[in-house]
Amino acid sequence: MSKANSAAPASEGSFDPYSIEGLVHRHENRQLLLQRLQLVRRQIKDLENEVLDIERTVNCLPYRPQDSHSVTSDSPRINRLAAAGAGGLALPLAVGIMHPLDTVRTTMQARHGVLGFSEAVKALGSRGIARGFGLSFAWACPQGAIRMASYETCKELLSDKFYMKSFGIGVSAVLADFASSVIKVPRELITQRMQTGQYTSSWAACQSILRQDGFSGLFRGYLSTASRDTPFMVLLFFSYEQFKAWKIRLTFGDSLPPLAPWSDAETVLWGGVSGALAAWLTTPFDVIKTRVMTAAEAMTIGQAFRSIGPTGLFAGAGPRSAWWFCVSSVFFATYERLRSKFQQRLE
Repeated sequence: MSKANSAAPASEGSFDPYSIEGLVHRHENRQLLLQRLQLVRRQIKDLENEVLDIERTVNCLPYRPQDSHSVTSDSPRINRLAAAGAGGLALPLAVGIMHPLDTVRTTMQARHGVLGFSEAVKALGSRGIARGFGLSFAWACPQGAIRMASYETCKELLSDKFYMKSFGIGVSAVLADFASSVIKVPRELITQRMQTGQYTSSWAACQSILRQDGFSGLFRGYLSTASRDTPFMVLLFFSYEQFKAWKIRLTFGDSLPPLAPWSDAETVLWGGVSGALAAWLTTPFDVIKTRVMTAAEAMTIGQAFRSIGPTGLFAGAGPRSAWWFCVSSVFFATYERLRSKFQQRLE
């Protein structure tokens, strides 16, 4: 009887854990736990992927949620003095390097588009191609300082005022351009008259303009310049900021980006692409502005348009786009680098 009882299988939970049955039971339990652990890990991985997908979707939205801790909301604040100093050095450098091409473009547009690129270069000669360089270079310094300090200030103030961030960028670009127009319009007026051979020196040009038209004569073509630069600045800065935002999202994710998120080569490329695109699309406005500024007598926008005709609206579009590609490449690369250095010093 005792032997029969000892040979009977042990009830569940009463067997010896160190017996064969106990070891088998423990092994089975371990396998079940490992399977459950793998399942939980897969679920956690799926949740992590879902969170990343949601974050990418939110970052790609055209607006910025108020409670978002994305790159754009946490990006470093730009010091106004750093922006002014960098802009005041970057713009004259870019304008000075590309001045000869700008002279060729101005000559092509002032001649009603009858001159091609090579013909304009031959007509100008080695001396004529440098006309107006000194004044354009010197006056570009305060223009660049005012423009970039105003742009960074307005962009910071307006970043949360619009449903779509692009509106804030566009308004900031336009306001910054209007602020710098007090320097830009007289600079372009005198420079272009010197480029077309109407005056031999900036002093003679200022004297003649003030004598004939008074102080307001220095701002002839202001309306045509504003009609050209409003869409140009919106296209230029919006495309540049958009390229930069794409780079930040692809490279840094939600972490805090540096002041210069691009390499120098990337800044040269995408800054140039932004400038060339904006220049090509706004060439008709630039042709009309050039005709108004270089005309012997005061001319309205309508009169300039009729004198040019539809076929001449894209005169000099190639040199203008090439000029702005190079200017924007040099300007943005220099500006980003100097702004980052000045910001570090000021902090």
